[in-house]
Amino acid sequence: MTDSTLTAAGAGPAMPANVEELAQRLPGFISGARWFWWIAGLSAVNVACDLAHANVNFVLGLAFTLLAHGAFESNIAVALVIDALFIGGFWFVGQQAQKGRTWAFAAGVVVYLLDGLIYLKYQDWMPVAFHALALFYIGRAFMSLQAAKKATGIR
Repeated sequence: MTDSTLTAAGAGPAMPANVEELAQRLPGFISGARWFWWIAGLSAVNVACDLAHANVNFVLGLAFTLLAHGAFESNIAVALVIDALFIGGFWFVGQQAQKGRTWAFAAGVVVYLLDGLIYLKYQDWMPVAFHALALFYIGRAFMSLQAAKKATGIR
């Protein structure tokens, strides 16, 4: 964050009024928070590919959806409900993270970290690497928001 990003009133743009406005002004913050949407979207594509019996899988997607389809192979409706909960949850977390909600980052990171540990257990290294990359960018966005909140005194 540079001094020109957040300046006092009268010296440029007015100070942000709240966390959401602050988050919208931070360079790179929105793209970091939107990783949750990428996870949700690519997980949805993975589910569609699984339903189509295609041997395609995006590494950024969720292992939880893959496990659901394996565990409930004979009852696809249950697997789809689990898919909807995880995909919808990540979409919602992404929406809230873009507004600067700390809880959204915490919840999303914890669930995605647990998801990455599933891939780690099965030694599927490419998804582990991409989970780490996504968590890095999500964490970077969160840390930039925390620094900006501290610099501006916004809670």
